[in-house]
Amino acid sequence: MIKRLLVAVFLVGALSACASTKYVVSDVTRFHTMTSPSSGQTFAIVAADDEQQQSLAFKQYANQLNTKLSALGLRQYTGTSGPAEADYVVTLKYSVAGPSPDFGYGHYGRPFGYGAMYDPFYNDRTDTTQLFVRRVELDIYKGGTYGSDKPERVFEGRAVSQGRNGHVEAVMPYVLDAILKDFPGTSGKTRTVSVEVPPDVELPAGTSSRPSSRSSY
Repeated sequence: MIKRLLVAVFLVGALSACASTKYVVSDVTRFHTMTSPSSGQTFAIVAADDEQQQSLAFKQYANQLNTKLSALGLRQYTGTSGPAEADYVVTLKYSVAGPSPDFGYGHYGRPFGYGAMYDPFYNDRTDTTQLFVRRVELDIYKGGTYGSDKPERVFEGRAVSQGRNGHVEAVMPYVLDAILKDFPGTSGKTRTVSVEVPPDVELPAGTSSRPSSRSSY
């Protein structure tokens, strides 16, 4: 009886601890010639893609980026003479590719998504999840050089994120957080950055709700 109770407590604890945790996991590469930005320097955000510049979605992403850059001590340029009058011009570009299948299996050492784990509900069963590749590019130029024959780029940030959500608007805030983590960061390095998704954010419709402490959103 005691043995059964201990097993039940272990299973309930393991499942409740990992059932709802979701992350946006991004491989982030940064190159830059920047030191930490001085407080009060201005920035203007533009799209690297002319079609995205006209998009209402881009305006939403620009607002999110504005909030995050302002939290770093920078200040949004509000003049009317064009973005090149700002201290920095920040360009943003994004894309989604896929889906592609991700095959997972039960426990006992078989592959299961991002890692094998004991799961009594998925023993010896195959799970196929459709994964999307989200790519976000964020570049920063010295404002006075932007639009000239020789624009001077001072920061390049690239984030590649693979997950079950093919809608870039759902993951954009977390990918931007990954690119700007410890800004400007170490130049010439690629690091994997996991940003936790709030528990009240639902998985995309039609995707598996399989419990995993490393569910990739």
